[in-house]
Amino acid sequence: MDEPLTLQDQEPQLWTCICCYCGLCIESCPAYRELKNEAVSARGISQVALGIAWDEIDLSELSDDIVYACTGCRWCDWICSQNTPIKIVRDGSRKTRVSGATVSEILRSMKAEEGTIPPEIRDALNNIVKHGNPYGGPKAQKDKWVDDLGMKIDGSETILYVGSTVPYDDRAARAAEALVSVFKKANLNFGILGSEEIDSGAFSRMMGEEGLFFEMYDSLIETFEKYGIKKIICLSPHDYDTFREYYYDIDGIEVKHYTEVLWEMIDSGKIEFNNEFDQRVTYHDPCYLGRRSEIYDAPRKILQSIPKLDFVEMYFTRENAHCCGGGGTGLWLDLPKINMDMTRSDEAKEKDVDYLAVACPICLQMLDSAMKSKDYEIEVRDIAEIVEKAM
Repeated sequence: MDEPLTLQDQEPQLWTCICCYCGLCIESCPAYRELKNEAVSARGISQVALGIAWDEIDLSELSDDIVYACTGCRWCDWICSQNTPIKIVRDGSRKTRVSGATVSEILRSMKAEEGTIPPEIRDALNNIVKHGNPYGGPKAQKDKWVDDLGMKIDGSETILYVGSTVPYDDRAARAAEALVSVFKKANLNFGILGSEEIDSGAFSRMMGEEGLFFEMYDSLIETFEKYGIKKIICLSPHDYDTFREYYYDIDGIEVKHYTEVLWEMIDSGKIEFNNEFDQRVTYHDPCYLGRRSEIYDAPRKILQSIPKLDFVEMYFTRENAHCCGGGGTGLWLDLPKINMDMTRSDEAKEKDVDYLAVACPICLQMLDSAMKSKDYEIEVRDIAEIVEKAM
């Protein structure tokens, strides 16, 4: 398991970044696109971080924009030529990859150690510590939600990991409920852990609390071993990425995102559609499902298999998809002049669609809120909700 990273650990990557002149990491960095300030891009944040490491800049001098603007969309990771050598692709880790997101997380960790983090982030982290979720929702609420669905784990080696947004956010809960309904109709044998399913550590690490991440790690590893879990199906791409990339002690457990499982079921005939979905639909690639995990086709194949559904692509899509703004601390901390969710909603509006499909509970919250703020008559729905409606 990785140890918490420091700027000193990351210094070779920082030098690699600032000595590069290509600037590709800036071109589609969503924070840069919003602020037009190179200090929030990978190359810029690397220069800032080196200044701090050498005591030339004090952490207190940094604005919240510089520390918290990065959403962890991984554009800079994906486009950086320094991350493409075979050894890095095959054996690279968070410590060895060039990444503006990682540097931002280290700076946030330093802010947390100083006790100078914004109150919104402080409250979310405290809630994870006390309740296992950033909303502060009681554990009993999650157990009741699971009991009401009849999905308490009972000897099954497969779990649906709904993550710490469920059931505390209504939109995420409805997406999870739709997915449970679909899986039940397809006769999948699975359960949900309920209150024992705490945050995977994805939120805590993005917010800069490395120590809390390792606490979540240890707790969930123990829980998976307790129930003999062999397969995890993730609702959120952020949890999916965390389990695959940073949970080194679950090599014997198969981890999949739910869209992979849904497409396998559709392709094998276990899921059949009895209803038409006569709507024009586009799809937003979640950053951690797309660029980070390279899952582009399964969500599209699902949508294209639904009778009468008219599928269209946005202009910025797949590897080049723009971020919804909810990664990093974006779901909790509202920074002035950063409106990635509004920008992405405008891009969907250009396609004259009825529905915007997503495959991430964070994207669902961000884009649904943006559409309502803009008074756009576009329904934002998780793919599971659309599949359920067509079955």
